[in-house]
Amino acid sequence: MKYLRRFLWFVTVRLFGACVIGAILVVAFYTAMNITNITVLAKDGMLARAQVILGVEDDPNMLAKFFTLECLTRDARVGVALAGESPYADYDIRGMDHRLNFEWMWTWPWDNTASATAVERMPMIDGRVKSARREAVVETRGESAVTPPPWNPVRYRITFSRENGRWIISAVNAAEDQPSPE
Repeated sequence: MKYLRRFLWFVTVRLFGACVIGAILVVAFYTAMNITNITVLAKDGMLARAQVILGVEDDPNMLAKFFTLECLTRDARVGVALAGESPYADYDIRGMDHRLNFEWMWTWPWDNTASATAVERMPMIDGRVKSARREAVVETRGESAVTPPPWNPVRYRITFSRENGRWIISAVNAAEDQPSPE
């Protein structure tokens, strides 16, 4: 009886340890999977948002793949661009260098929400003023206005939600304009 009790205790302790290690691995896997999904979603969504603001993308309905409707209606920069009042409306944008650097991000595997802090930068915007608008732009803003205005870096707090098994950006709030250079 003494040997049976020792054997059962040995098996129980090892089985419990294996279960704990397995649970930690499952939580780590799902956390990594969610973080990867929201990273890709944020980078693609914020790039599409920048393209709409710059006037590169003509179809603002594509933003619905990345953002909730409520998020888009609260976004002032998108609203200004859709109204045709963007500072980039007078320019033909040929290319850009869009960068979204994450400073912090977290989600639990069992949560349907996630949050991140990211800095959006665009160090290069390649474009020229539209030929039909050249005289008016140069007259009002000067000769240096033939190239698009710079994109000011902004630190955002981005909130994600899982709807129907898919992550979507539910809020983009500017935490700080002109964050310090890294």
